[in-house]
Parts: sequence; structure tokens; C-alpha cells
Amino acid sequence: MSTFVQFPDESEDQRLLLKSVLISENHLPSSAIKMVAWAAALACRDEDVVKQVQFIVGDLSAEAKREMQYAVSRMSVTNPYFFSRQFVDIHAGGNLESLQLRPFTDIAVENEVDYHYACIAVSMVNGGYACFQSHTMSLKTLGQSDTAIDQAMRITAAVLATRQVNFNHRLL
Repeated sequence: MSTFVQFPDESEDQRLLLKSVLISENHLPSSAIKMVAWAAALACRDEDVVKQVQFIVGDLSAEAKREMQYAVSRMSVTNPYFFSRQFVDIHAGGNLESLQLRPFTDIAVENEVDYHYACIAVSMVNGGYACFQSHTMSLKTLGQSDTAIDQAMRITAAVLATRQVNFNHRLL
């Protein structure tokens, strides 16, 4: 298994996007850039992509790792649950309590903004549109700009493209 994803000439645009959104742009604080990149990479479930993100943005602090675990773990339950509820008309459940998730205040998230950014990244990867919308609205309520949210979305898209490039490279 290689440590770095190889970007062929046909994927130069995707390599440049990844570099731009992770290194050159500054609409997001550096802590949020790291959280989004790590969340997207972990949700991709591809070790090479995780290593690529780690090389580019570095490691997370102990507190950020803890909050990342909450974001990824909670989205792994809520994304498929709320996605599927869009397609059935049932009159039971349909809330966080039915999933037995502790209230947000009980998990003691220190950096709420970074947490919500991680949640939108995981939700984009998982197709958890209801969660994506909810966490995006939370970011707006917390004063985050459309430009910052857009950068987080493009980081996630670039990480997803990295996964695709890596997959293609292994098979072609």
C-alpha cells in the first residue's frame, strides 16, 4: 500500500483543487480545515487517502480527535437513519432519542464550529442530506460565512476525488 495517492495527468485538476482548498485558501480557520479533511478521509474508509490528508494537514490534537470520533460515530448512525426516513411514511421514531444518542450538551464538545464542519463532511460522503442540511444551518447560526461553508464542501469534494483517483490508479 502506497503512502501517497498518485495523481495522473488526467487528474491534475483534482490535485490542484486538493492543494488549493487545504493549503492556499483561508476562509476557514486552520483547525476547521483539518477537521473537514480528516472527517472526509475517515468517512471514505481508504487508508491511503487518510495518509495523504495526514501528510498535508498534519495530525489532530487529542481534543480534536475526541470530537472527530463523536462526529464520525454519530453521523454513521444518523446519516442512514434520517436518509431512509425520507422515503417511508411511518409514525414512530424519527428523532435523536430513538437512536439513543446522548444530547449534544452531554458530549462536551469544546469546538462546536469544528464539530459541525466535521459532521457536514461526513454527511456529504455518506449521502446524509438531512444531517448535512441540519449541520450547515448550525454553522450559519454560529456565524459561519457561506464562503467558509463552501470551502468545507470543496475540501470534502477534493478528498472524495482523491479516493476516486486512488481507486482508479490501483485498477488501471
